[in-house]
Amino acid sequence: MGSVRQRGQRALRIVAANPVNGARNRPNMVTPRYQIPTRGIRTDTSKARHWRQLCCPTPTTEAPMRDHGGRSAVAGVPVDSSSCGDFMRFRQSRLRLVRNSAALMAVGGMCMCFAARGHPVFAEQPARTFTLASYDPPADGRADATDAFARLFADVETSGGGRVLIPPGMYPLAGKRPIKLTSNTDVIADGAVFVLPHSLGDKARIVLFAGEDVSQFSWQGGEFRGRCFDPAAESNTWEPNANTRPIVITTSAHGTTRRLVFRDIRSDGVAGAVVTVLGFSRPGSESEVANYATDVALHNCTLLNSGKFMWDYGYLWQILVWPEEHTERERALAARYFPHSLVRPILRGDDGDDRVMINNQPRLPIATTAEARDALVFFGDTLPKNMVRGRQYFIVDSDETHIRVAERPGGKPIRFDGSFGPKAKLIHDHFLAFMALYEPLGSGPGKGAFDFVGCKDVRVSGCTLSARGDTMHIQKCRNIVFTGNQILGSRMGAFFLAEYCRNATVTGNTVDGTNGSRVMSVEKSCADVTITGNTFRNGGRGSWINQPTNFVLANNVFVNNTTKCERDPRRGRKTFRTGDYESYPELYFTLHQSNGQYGSVVVVGNVFATGPECGPVMTFAPNGKGIIVRNNVVTGGGRRIVVDPACRDVLVQDNIGVAQ
Repeated sequence: MGSVRQRGQRALRIVAANPVNGARNRPNMVTPRYQIPTRGIRTDTSKARHWRQLCCPTPTTEAPMRDHGGRSAVAGVPVDSSSCGDFMRFRQSRLRLVRNSAALMAVGGMCMCFAARGHPVFAEQPARTFTLASYDPPADGRADATDAFARLFADVETSGGGRVLIPPGMYPLAGKRPIKLTSNTDVIADGAVFVLPHSLGDKARIVLFAGEDVSQFSWQGGEFRGRCFDPAAESNTWEPNANTRPIVITTSAHGTTRRLVFRDIRSDGVAGAVVTVLGFSRPGSESEVANYATDVALHNCTLLNSGKFMWDYGYLWQILVWPEEHTERERALAARYFPHSLVRPILRGDDGDDRVMINNQPRLPIATTAEARDALVFFGDTLPKNMVRGRQYFIVDSDETHIRVAERPGGKPIRFDGSFGPKAKLIHDHFLAFMALYEPLGSGPGKGAFDFVGCKDVRVSGCTLSARGDTMHIQKCRNIVFTGNQILGSRMGAFFLAEYCRNATVTGNTVDGTNGSRVMSVEKSCADVTITGNTFRNGGRGSWINQPTNFVLANNVFVNNTTKCERDPRRGRKTFRTGDYESYPELYFTLHQSNGQYGSVVVVGNVFATGPECGPVMTFAPNGKGIIVRNNVVTGGGRRIVVDPACRDVLVQDNIGVAQ
């Protein structure tokens, strides 16, 4: 009979000599990619017949191979699965003969493939390999290489996919038209550097590589270099609203986008998401996704200073209203990029009068709410003693030649104690002047160094990120794992789990907000979110959780994330609400619906080292239910926990350092 090893090798030789499931006779099956060496192995014909009867029935005399659901792997017809069970029992006995040998791995690997639903035992024949070098890209590293890339990827599409090799080198890409990506493609670009244009004008839009309904796709390596606008730079060659996105994959209403892997990609200065994956959102719905992109992974990428550029809330407004606190270069930015259509000069405003004389065409509307859109501020010169520069007022009377203002909508008109100076001005509509002006006018699509919207089964791990806007963006996604990443800096939001996400785990990350906006945002009705074991530091406006369902925040460290409250024009931000510097809690729960509700919420075991300007350490908006705040440690400036009385089923206890 021979040794155990010899008998195992004999069995393997028999399997290798017979195509699985009659592959040679069936056009939709394939021959195995790899053959097992058989030299020197004697064939046992009786055992070969027995193995073939169990594993490899012929199409004319025996039942086809079954998958897990009892369906034919060829035709999908329900069949009796008893012979499949016989095979598994036989397999177990044969494995006893070949364990502890190299043959065991081959047999086990082959047999496990029987479990693949509707797939052959072995993968398809190796895909064709394409290399950019065969398409004669410019050799000087300065001329546009778009044509060579376009021809390369056109051949990949014609071939139905393939393995694409982009050799190390410099590849300028003008981005005049996207290069089409296709399914069943693996791009390997280690050492390749893709250089975006040196200059980009107003509202420039570039997409380098794009595909719709792409599946079984991976991109490994490569670096994308751009010149994203930087307000701190002496000069810029890209406009603030330039938008450059290297890789964009979208999904149609009825198409399929799945199994996407992006790995070891680098970038610097890209003015848009380096990787964008979009499912198909339901038309007319803010929250619903009609067709998800599924199984999307971003691993070990280093995306620096990348993502759509953003000014920050009130940045240009503050320079315009308090120009003496800013540099000449900063004043030039405000003069160029602030929407001056919102500014009107004041012709006259006299002591003892309640009228502000202006050219009121088109006529400014009377305020109906206390919202930002109805707010008005005065600036530009001396003001009456009872008026505060940069503080909001509301129009209560509007005529062709004048307006009257009050401290609240519908309030009593203010009678001035003193006169307006000859260069005094007003700004109306602070939704446009302050809130919406976080991004440049004419800004392009997307947010973050990567932008995943309408995706399911999302994994982001081992990445290093920074941005001159929002650092990352995950919106309307399900089944999210964000782990082991490092955010080095952000001009706006650092960690950003945006609207209507479900089932997210965020763990083991280090997030440095670098005086940006919110260090963490979990926005608009996200549900089933666990955030644990992370460090959040140096953010600007704390952590914002907006009407969540089933939210757990446990065992994290928060260090001074209210730096926008500092009374320093370089780091702090003034607000039109008061004309003074902002004030934020370290952590705050809010509503986005007037009668909205949220809960359950668990905030347990965290460390809060608050900054000196911090307001309360935590605040909870009305209509929360099932709130537990327990075993947290608080040090520093803000130490109060404020829970609105309209919240129910609240437990706040055993928090060290909290002011009573």
